[in-house]
Amino acid sequence: MQDCSRQPKVDRARYIESLGSYFRPSPESGLLVYDGKLITEPSDNFQLYSDVSGYDTLVVKIGTGVITHKERRRTAHNMMCIAEDIRQIKEDTGMKVLVVSSGAIGLGRKERLRRGDKIPEKEKYSPVQKQLDAVEGQYMLYSLWLQSLYPEFTMESLVTYDDLRDPQRKDKLFSTYRGWLDKGMIPVINENDSKILEEIDIQLKGERVFRDNDGLASLIAGQLSDEGYKTMLVILSNTNGIYTVESCINEEFTPIRVVKNPGGLENQVFFTTSKRGRGGMLSKIQAAQDAADKGVYVVIANGQYCNHDSDFQKKMHGAKRRYDVLKAVMKGKAAGTIFLPKDYPPE
Repeated sequence: MQDCSRQPKVDRARYIESLGSYFRPSPESGLLVYDGKLITEPSDNFQLYSDVSGYDTLVVKIGTGVITHKERRRTAHNMMCIAEDIRQIKEDTGMKVLVVSSGAIGLGRKERLRRGDKIPEKEKYSPVQKQLDAVEGQYMLYSLWLQSLYPEFTMESLVTYDDLRDPQRKDKLFSTYRGWLDKGMIPVINENDSKILEEIDIQLKGERVFRDNDGLASLIAGQLSDEGYKTMLVILSNTNGIYTVESCINEEFTPIRVVKNPGGLENQVFFTTSKRGRGGMLSKIQAAQDAADKGVYVVIANGQYCNHDSDFQKKMHGAKRRYDVLKAVMKGKAAGTIFLPKDYPPE
């Protein structure tokens, strides 16, 4: 795995004037595929890999970088856009939907700073400070989702490692999820960060059941697939997919569109991490691979709604919607990077 220090701070998808949208039905100039090695297929082949009509359950993971922004209105804008698309997909397709949301620590940190809390520079990213951020931010995070997803019924679920290590607790947890889904509710799931930080430091001594919310979303999607749900997972981050090292170095930022066999993929992409969130590209690749191995169809795509809308950039409010990444995925357009499950397409 290589480092590419010139990754854009804000990863913007290119608006296609000829189509009046951000996403094409297929890539414009060849289809970049990873199947144990990088190959190029005809663009029209994309339609062979982008049909999601056979899936009945959608897990949407939203990263910290998508949710937390310096200005509250940007946070609210992104969350409202995502929620609007989730509601529409649920209504149009009848799919069951679960949301796995990062952002509690980021929101909590911003709130603490707003009210004047003093956080020593050397302790900014310490477990103790992150725990304080999480306690502050978790209520804010769920409240925002509750408001954004209304009138859909939502239920909050804070998950710890013990919830998934212990077989009885795991069975009870997924029984609860099944009950909520059967009633048409949308579970909003997050790591219980305040307890998890303590678990890692004191109880588990670094041993983890899942690495972060990417891993948690993958585990949930995989478990649902094991239970007979035809599951797809969309990981919304601040990147337009998984880039090759070469395109990153050349500042072209060309995404791999389809991953068939992910073996060795980590050596073909650049390495990133985030101080705001624990997940980086390596985490997303591993999460996508684990889910695909369980029969889950996975897409890693860009959820930065406010950074794609020029009207929002100019006016900071009342922006016109035209960037619809979740709808684009559901319509089979070229958005992000697809990880194909072994049994694709589903019967």
